[in-house]
This record gives sequence, structure tokens and C-alpha cells, in this order.
Amino acid sequence: MLLLRCYMSRTEVWLKPSKSPYTLLQKIRMATWWFVEALLFRPSLHKMVAWRNMLLRIFGAKIGKGSSVHQKAKIWFPWNLEMGENSSIAFDSLIYSLDKVVIGDFVSVSHRVHVNTGSHDYSDPCFALKTSPVTIGSGSFIGTDVFINMGVTVGDMVVVGARSVVVKDLPANMICFGHPCRPVKLRVRTPERGANSER
Repeated sequence: MLLLRCYMSRTEVWLKPSKSPYTLLQKIRMATWWFVEALLFRPSLHKMVAWRNMLLRIFGAKIGKGSSVHQKAKIWFPWNLEMGENSSIAFDSLIYSLDKVVIGDFVSVSHRVHVNTGSHDYSDPCFALKTSPVTIGSGSFIGTDVFINMGVTVGDMVVVGARSVVVKDLPANMICFGHPCRPVKLRVRTPERGANSER
């Protein structure tokens, strides 16, 4: 009966036109980056890692030695991206960096990963933007098609399985997967080939 009454009653739509949280100067900065991205970043060749890193750094990104961003990855606001050393972001990934996205050392972000730092306050009539940073710890591997939500911290040495949806923090040194993503087992180091073997 309750569902029937809800269905038959008229719902008030109390939303109002939204307002941009950005100043004119911020909008100019965004437009400039999107222009540079379209003309200079995306058309670059696969091996032109240093060129893309330079463009990202010009717009405020912090990119460590040996790290790379694929030309088909989408970096929303470079000035909110921090990458450590020897990390990578693969093709078709979206780093929706309305807030800080901090990626540690030796991190692999696979293709079509979506790192999200923004949402909206659905209780606000103006549907105001709200943001929260995302941190991915050193040594972590983020599998294909993973979604990482705003405010999440992925611990060091974590493996996130393909197509997982990460909505809560993940503890260090764990293999995690699922919808929602959860820790499943410890990430165990295997002996190096040739170690402790007789010749």
C-alpha cells in the first residue's frame, strides 16, 4: 500500500538551476588545458612520454621519474594530479581530478579505470558540487574497468581485480575485488627465480 500511495501521489520537484563553483579565471585555465590536450596531448605518439609529462607539468601536475600517462587517458584537471616514480596510467582511463588524486610509486592503473573525486549534494536544491581526494598507495595494481569513488584510500601493495567498484578504503597488501570491492586475501610475495636454488 505504501508503494501504491507513493506512486499515486504527486512528487514535488524542488531543484533549482545549478551554479558553477568556478571563477572566470579557473574556467579559462580549464578551457586552455582542454585545448592543449586536444591539439598536443592526445595526438602525440605512444613513445612521446616525456612530451606528455611536460605538458602535464606545465599545467601543475607532479609527475615522478619514470612515470607515464597514455595519450588516450583523460586527465580532467592536471593541477590536481600527483604521481610518484615508475607509475603508469593506461589508455582510456579517466582521472576525474576535481580534487587531488595522489598515486604512489610503482602503481599500475590499467585501461578504462575511472578514478572519481566529484559528486553532487542531492539534498541541495542547487545540486552543489562536492569533492574529496583519492589516494592510491605505492606498489598497487588497479585492474581493467575499476571504478574508485571519491574519498577512497587504496593502501600500499593492493591488487584491485578487474571491474571492481571501490567505495571504501582498502587495507595494504591485500588482493581485493567485487561490487562493492572488498579484501579477499593477502598479497604474498613469491620467491625470485633462481633464489635459493642449487646450481
